Amino acid sequence: MSTAFEIDADSIVEPGFYAATVQSVSRLSPNLVRVVFGGSSLRYYAGLDAPDECVTIHFPSSVEATLPPMTLVGGTWGYHDVATRPECRNYTVRTRDDSTVTVDFVLHETGVASSWARSVQPGHSVVLSRPRSWYCCPENTDWQVLVADQTGLPAVARALETRRPGLRTHVILEVLDGADVQELAVDSDVTVEWRIGTGNGLTPSVLPDAVASFDRPDGVGYLWFAGEARSSRLVRSHVRKQWGFTTRQCSVIGYWREKAEEWLASYRRYEAMALAGYRRALREGKTEAQAQEEFEALLERVGL
Repeated sequence: MSTAFEIDADSIVEPGFYAATVQSVSRLSPNLVRVVFGGSSLRYYAGLDAPDECVTIHFPSSVEATLPPMTLVGGTWGYHDVATRPECRNYTVRTRDDSTVTVDFVLHETGVASSWARSVQPGHSVVLSRPRSWYCCPENTDWQVLVADQTGLPAVARALETRRPGLRTHVILEVLDGADVQELAVDSDVTVEWRIGTGNGLTPSVLPDAVASFDRPDGVGYLWFAGEARSSRLVRSHVRKQWGFTTRQCSVIGYWREKAEEWLASYRRYEAMALAGYRRALREGKTEAQAQEEFEALLERVGL
């Protein structure tokens, strides 16, 4: 097995990518695998305080292979040759310290990341991109509702661990199996309900209906949602139209997509246009949430 390359970070003020070597692998539950990444490059990893801190993980063609370094083109780090571009997926950082990043993987039946997580061992390597986030609960918020399927569980756990004291929080989580239920940081201001055996690529998600039937408290609210992309669109439409929430009051993210490989094949026809619109929105001073809405609206218009 070849060793992951090392970034010469002393010559780069802000590395645009990070080589990451697997330090340990542990099975948390029937459908969750925790992977701890390390390596000297992660000493320079600039994390975020947001609970849904997310990195793009680039996977080699086989679990034993090693990816080459990214290149810098037009001010952007990446794998710019479409013909050789590795598969990648976005994942929440569950925890991190000065030298490691921990990520929990949901084991779907198919998919590049799930296949990798099932067979990965210490010593294998990937490449991480810079982190980003969407959670942004305004200071004047009286209550928040956090809704997610299994892929959003790590972000919800972090949100509860870092929650502002006194912020009333209701959590709705959808997992595949009762054994996937985790102990969360709760107190008298936090309520949690679990939906077990639905969604997560197994059956239709019940989360859009759960949001629609949620009895909102008085005061200023905020909603954060993470789950399958089509479910996220239903939730976003409901909270914007029925609740009257602005983009400052909700962050709704499609963490994954049904039949992702088929979807990606179609998406590549529109990728450049969609990403250009997303980046243009950010340059215009729009928030991540607003840029994401424009991105999703464009994809919906072209049937994605």
